[in-house]
Amino acid sequence: MAELSRMAAELGSVLTAAKVKRVSVDELLARAHAVEPGLLGDPAGPSRFRDALDELVAAGQVTLPSSASRTGWDTRSRPPMPLWVNRTEAPASRSVKPERRVWPHALEKAGRLATRQDEHRLLERIAEWLRDNPEPAPVPVQERSAELFGDEKALDRHVKTRLFTSGALTFGLLACYAPPLPFASQYVPGTGMTRLLVLENLATYTSFVTAARELPREARPDLHIAWGHGGEFSRSILSVPLLDPEPGELHYFGDLDLAGLRTAVGAAGAAAAHRLPAVRPATCCYSYLLGGGPAWHRPDASNFGAAADHDALCSWLPAVLRGAAGELLSARRRIPQERLGLDALRANPALLTRIPGP
Repeated sequence: MAELSRMAAELGSVLTAAKVKRVSVDELLARAHAVEPGLLGDPAGPSRFRDALDELVAAGQVTLPSSASRTGWDTRSRPPMPLWVNRTEAPASRSVKPERRVWPHALEKAGRLATRQDEHRLLERIAEWLRDNPEPAPVPVQERSAELFGDEKALDRHVKTRLFTSGALTFGLLACYAPPLPFASQYVPGTGMTRLLVLENLATYTSFVTAARELPREARPDLHIAWGHGGEFSRSILSVPLLDPEPGELHYFGDLDLAGLRTAVGAAGAAAAHRLPAVRPATCCYSYLLGGGPAWHRPDASNFGAAADHDALCSWLPAVLRGAAGELLSARRRIPQERLGLDALRANPALLTRIPGP
């Protein structure tokens, strides 16, 4: 069988990674343009792309829509272009199993599981890399993937296979890690211990940054102020070690509702699991919300039909606030954190200078 052209091979990699049998030609065309930017605008571009598709047909990797199909072809294109292709299912393998071999100690478990040629090729590449890199420094998984396979997304595919799902191969073995989700953060220099204050919503984050910068440096705490982006904070909290200077304390202020407290509790669990500073409530801010009275209470859409874990969530708050917060949740009501806005921060600078507050 003739070797595939570079473009056809790239299109084949898209098909291999696809989770569905039918793949849009637009998706394949996007990869073709990424591989050969000059294809766009080239009068011969459509013909070159169609030639690559025909190579895959000849190689048995795809089938095209029936020539009689009225919905499978763009007949205005020259040459006519399919709108989708069907990925050909690989036939049941009758290939000879790879010979047993002795693997390095770190790969022994994976070697016992590996029974296919493709699995052996993977282990051989990793064994070679381990031999040449006895003390590798940890890097993001996409960088290690590019180093190992020349494809920054290859490990994303391999990690779904049994050698990884069984635990025989791990990111730790390959000295790599999934980079943490970053959050927007501003450092506002001040006095005392460096703290991190995370706000759930964008408007509140913007107002806190503005108010903190307006305070005299000697009158404000040394703060990183971050936007938690709602429920994403339980993931982005892993970015805390990247902050400079590193914070010694971590405080959170979000909506006083079921979803907001679940975000706080989830982030607190992630912090504990990764040995980060404990996520503590910005008590003075929550006290301010509860002090607004019933006029600030609104129906809590996150609390309708939800499991009654109110007590567990409220236990994250200091004891002095748990009763009032529990009554709010039990009534399926909420107080948005935007009730503590820029005007209130300017009128009550202690809400910033006394973080976390009594």
